[in-house]
Amino acid sequence: MNFLGNDFIISSSIWLIVVFTFIFTFRKKIFSFYYKESDFDKFVTLLKEYLDETYPKINFNFHFVETLEDEPNPDAKKYALIDNIINQYITLELNSTHNKSIPTNKLWGSYTFNSKPNKTKLPEDWLQRKALIFERDEKTCQRCSKKTTIQESDIFMLTPLEKGGQYYFENLLLVCIDCMKIENHKRDTSLNLKYLDIKDELYSLVK
Repeated sequence: MNFLGNDFIISSSIWLIVVFTFIFTFRKKIFSFYYKESDFDKFVTLLKEYLDETYPKINFNFHFVETLEDEPNPDAKKYALIDNIINQYITLELNSTHNKSIPTNKLWGSYTFNSKPNKTKLPEDWLQRKALIFERDEKTCQRCSKKTTIQESDIFMLTPLEKGGQYYFENLLLVCIDCMKIENHKRDTSLNLKYLDIKDELYSLVK
């Protein structure tokens, strides 16, 4: 004889499934007293903090971590994750729009004349242009949002010389050395991307 109705059994089963699902999903928080964070989990946290601080405007995707659950070697997991992050960094699209301009009172008499290309030579006032662009773009790479120095930065031409680009400020963006290499590689895939500073920076986090 069934003393419990079918509805009760079904509803109880559903509630048990919900409860167990909740516990499984939030098991680390619920049992945080007993749960010890793994070395890899600590690394993921460290990596996220570093990326947030160094590249504040890039929203890196960490879903790749889920594919590494069956990898038994912790260091192999770390390097695989780093390689995925670097690939995201390389495939990042350059945002070529900016609303800041350089005041006309900072321009000089030969600015317009020297803005027109002279074969493959840089304008004679190139360093002066770079210094103004460095300040205009707030010492920040306009591709990856990393703070940079004038020595560790470069100037990227939105429209290259071979396609009619000129040296007017509107066609120039401040970028870090890594982003310059990447954007040049997109235009000429024969250029090597083997040596990027971000690789050394992220690999150094592996302990």
